[in-house]
Amino acid sequence: MAIQISGNVLLSNHFAEATVWVEDGLITRVQDGIDPNAEHFSDSYIVPGFIDLQLNGAYGDDFTTNGVAVTRVASRLPQSGCTSFLPTIITSPFDSYPKRLQEICEAMNLLNSPRDSSSQSALLGMTSSGANILGVHLEGPYLNPIKTGAHNSEFLREINVEEMICWADPGIVRIVTLAPELPNAPEAIRALNGNGITVSAGHSNATFDEAIKGFENGIKWGTHLFNAMSGLHHRDPGLAGALLSSSTPCGLIVDGVHVHPAMVKLAFEMKGVDGLCLVTDAQAAMGTSKRSSQIGDRNTFANDTSVRLADGTLAGSILKMDQAVRNMIEFSECSLADAVNMASRTPAKVLGLNRKGRIAEGCDADIVILDKELKVQKTFVAGKLVFEN
Repeated sequence: MAIQISGNVLLSNHFAEATVWVEDGLITRVQDGIDPNAEHFSDSYIVPGFIDLQLNGAYGDDFTTNGVAVTRVASRLPQSGCTSFLPTIITSPFDSYPKRLQEICEAMNLLNSPRDSSSQSALLGMTSSGANILGVHLEGPYLNPIKTGAHNSEFLREINVEEMICWADPGIVRIVTLAPELPNAPEAIRALNGNGITVSAGHSNATFDEAIKGFENGIKWGTHLFNAMSGLHHRDPGLAGALLSSSTPCGLIVDGVHVHPAMVKLAFEMKGVDGLCLVTDAQAAMGTSKRSSQIGDRNTFANDTSVRLADGTLAGSILKMDQAVRNMIEFSECSLADAVNMASRTPAKVLGLNRKGRIAEGCDADIVILDKELKVQKTFVAGKLVFEN
């Protein structure tokens, strides 16, 4: 059944009055002007659905210890305008990965209804009741022990390329975060790229030169800019400086805690819309009133702004994607169009998803209607209304 969504629509880099025609989960036409007979009308903002490339869990569930939980989380994420996400598994005992990946793969098979077997990937489908599960982000265990953050250093491993190829199943894994300065990293990066997996630099103490070499070897993303990486210094720019000064896009946690607003503004001025992806790095405490939760095997404690280990180390966030968009505008003084594109179009580009992150003919009908205060009013996934405030 065809529907129309009409109002002030984000078309590429600007808003314009338009009517979006949707049929069988796809945007079939974008027509100039308002259609007074459209089923859904908004006098505020109609934007592409948000894509979170780093989500450890939410609403009381942790993906690292329970892959089945992705179905419950997927059903609630549209409340925050998130229509697609990568469940993220942090550093774990090595023998736990096969079961966790199988659980998430089975959940995807249950929820997703592939439109066809061409163009995107076998993973890319439409959920019947919530956000798309696009695959898995494996964050660790090939990290630098100096920059573990909340990861358990007991589970870190030296890079073994043969082992890594068996571990990172290209049928389910979309991003692997590793430290590019580790021995055998160049070979691992090239091997993962050869299997169609995006390699990200993170939890790393790389020098500027080591980071640049990693980019040259095929690293295509940076995991949570500034956090758990060699910092920006005027004589030693580190991984942060390499990401800021290169064309390699990176994630940014815009909760006002992980990164100071002044550094958010600096990052935007240097990287621009195409260089930043808004990510939440959210964990089980997000969306709950609970003060205690977990990420992997670590116990965490939340307050109104952050979630930490007992020693004060940040352990993910309680950020939601719609709040990240609002914060980005406040901190960087960017436009709404820019902030939305950093939450939709740029993440889609990182994963090579040409049908997502845009409101255009032929794209998936993952659409969010925001009110004047940029709060989510309606969320559509594949043209189906899955949330209404």
